[in-house]
Amino acid sequence: MPEIPAAGVVVFREHHDQPEVVLVHRPKYDDWSFPKGKVDPGESVPVAAIREVREETGLRVALGRPLQRQRYPVEAGQKVVHYWVGRTAAGADDDVDGYQINDEIDDVAWLPVEEARRRLTYPHDRATLQQAEDVRPPTVPVVVLRHATAVSRSAWSGADPERPIDDTGRAQAVTLAGLLMAYDVGRVITSTSARCVQSVAPYAGLAGVALEQMRLLSEEGAEAGSVSALAVDLLRDLAVPTVICTHRPVLPWVFDGLGVRDPKLAKGELMVLHARAGDVLAMETFQA
Repeated sequence: MPEIPAAGVVVFREHHDQPEVVLVHRPKYDDWSFPKGKVDPGESVPVAAIREVREETGLRVALGRPLQRQRYPVEAGQKVVHYWVGRTAAGADDDVDGYQINDEIDDVAWLPVEEARRRLTYPHDRATLQQAEDVRPPTVPVVVLRHATAVSRSAWSGADPERPIDDTGRAQAVTLAGLLMAYDVGRVITSTSARCVQSVAPYAGLAGVALEQMRLLSEEGAEAGSVSALAVDLLRDLAVPTVICTHRPVLPWVFDGLGVRDPKLAKGELMVLHARAGDVLAMETFQA
């Protein structure tokens, strides 16, 4: 039975010191559910999640901790819905009154959690809401990224720090921009090497975030103790979603400082660590 990937978000806000969650009504099924939808061909699952929320509610959201996936049979196969806890992105409006209703979504509502629980049509959505409540306190993501695919050392005659990403790497950098947008990354730290800078430059330009280039994260300038100390300090003082882009030989020292096992990322692969008060509470990986 083929799997049909979909993605959605349980979006919370605080309203009059009370948590509320946004639900949508679909007239075709006469049901109330979380905003969600199918993943488009070639689309990453986190990007699909924030796109579906925007399309079905008008909200621009940022992803938090991942939730358990929902699996259930549909006519075309087995639907697998990837869910996250989410909140409106930094500086974004949480008003849904201006949403233009349509044939797919004819009502959008912020509801107190208990009312949302009663309003939800399906038991599996009520179970997902309970999971989301259990992990609702906000976390801040740290994204650790291995740079995109670069021109090979053997094909490059210049200095290694100047070796650029290749055609595959440029495509990966575009995909990475969407992934970083899904987590509302507000700080971009990168090795000074061209292949790292070029991997995160599309996102930095799109988001209007300045690049913080550190030779300490380059292959030439890295030292184990200093890199690990940088990661320790970052995790301890984490204020905004942050990405660190570096190289394979440097990554083990970054992960050591973050207190997690090195997942041995491939080129263009990233790990998202969801942290609160210096503790990593959840992790997920994605390949561009």
